[in-house]
Amino acid sequence: MINYPVVKFLNRVLSDYPLARDSLKAHSGKSIHATVGPVSTRLRLSASGEFEMVGSSSDGSSAAPDVAFRISLALLPRLARGDESAFSEVAFEGDSELASALSSIARNVDWDVEEDLSRVIGDIGARRIVGTAQAAREWSSDAKTRLMANVAEYLTEEKRAFATKRDFEMLATDNENLRDALARLEAKINASAANLA
Repeated sequence: MINYPVVKFLNRVLSDYPLARDSLKAHSGKSIHATVGPVSTRLRLSASGEFEMVGSSSDGSSAAPDVAFRISLALLPRLARGDESAFSEVAFEGDSELASALSSIARNVDWDVEEDLSRVIGDIGARRIVGTAQAAREWSSDAKTRLMANVAEYLTEEKRAFATKRDFEMLATDNENLRDALARLEAKINASAANLA
């Protein structure tokens, strides 16, 4: 049951990217088993470079897939943001060429959310929803940055839990002054010892 909406969504996104579909045509007939958290789905690539469902055992769904992906739920937000390090954490087994093609497409294909929403609720509604979501994401990011800056300032300036750059500069200056004073004292001691001898 989960396969149909997944296939429909993937093919909708790919419809805007003919080059991506062309790269998948080379893997026509190959099967993919994707596990995202607790949900698994099996797909196959068609001759047109689109995804199709794999259903009954008579159509080969019981055979081992050409490539299998495992993505943890915790990884999804980072993948959605396009975090490059997240892509390297996706576990896969099987056909490395197919896995590389799928990974490349996932990195370079963007879903035009506003366009698809506009088909359902109209242009103005879609623009407002996407704009609100972007503003909320920017606010969240800005709030995190400001919170971290405030915590860092509190710990370094108010609580003195961490040394500041100014503290390190003062320590370096004090060390230089102490080294110079010790050198002068050593010179005086050596001079006094020479006079006594």
